[in-house]
Amino acid sequence: MDRSNNFLLEQLKQACSQRIDNSWHLLATAAGNEEGIRQTLRGLDVNELRLDTIIAMPTHLTEDRVLALSVSRPELLRNLLNQWEMEPPNGDRDWAAGCLDTALETARRCFTVVEIDPEAEPWSWEEQLKNEPLKIMYNSEYIRLLGSRPLKDKVLTQKDIENGIGSGMSVLKTLRTQQVQIDESVFAHYADLMSSTGPYVTALLIELSRRTNFDSRIWFERILEIFPTISAPLDLTRSTYALLNDQWVVPW
Repeated sequence: MDRSNNFLLEQLKQACSQRIDNSWHLLATAAGNEEGIRQTLRGLDVNELRLDTIIAMPTHLTEDRVLALSVSRPELLRNLLNQWEMEPPNGDRDWAAGCLDTALETARRCFTVVEIDPEAEPWSWEEQLKNEPLKIMYNSEYIRLLGSRPLKDKVLTQKDIENGIGSGMSVLKTLRTQQVQIDESVFAHYADLMSSTGPYVTALLIELSRRTNFDSRIWFERILEIFPTISAPLDLTRSTYALLNDQWVVPW
């Protein structure tokens, strides 16, 4: 990372570390702020998770805490996952996932790796979006399966990306395993629209842009422009995570 990028990264870390109240501790945790990490770990303590205490609840915050920790301290999250997996299943909770179940599932997804099977049946971007819209939109296992199959298309246009976003967004994850070309103008387009594009989509586009010559400083500059206007940190988390750690990817 050159000096200008490193300067922008430090600016972003400072912005993320200004607050740890409420769910702001998620951004602080992802930025490596020690007080933010301590607060996150308190909510991920196995005893709190197992009992669904007020410290661990609600379950969606458990997921967010796991993701934040995966950015700054993936090795610590791996240790926690090993600890959680040793806990006996909660037989009384077959109607809904509790905090421990949510932590387990999210952490496992963080460490899931999908690779191309060259012998698998190839698929077409346009045909898949047209013929299997519900599977693409709602079935995460199906997305992983597509990610393991070779994509016929070797070049995707801005229109293709727009169609993918409109078909459930998570289909963009399949492109991380593919040898596909996406023009840098696509990333410039969505960088300009960052304030109106969801953080999930932006994070996936940031990830895909790493494989091109797109100037990553543009992402940093845009998000630093937006940062002071945000009142809810969840409006920024995943897109910010993708910049704080250039190895981080949206979990499968």
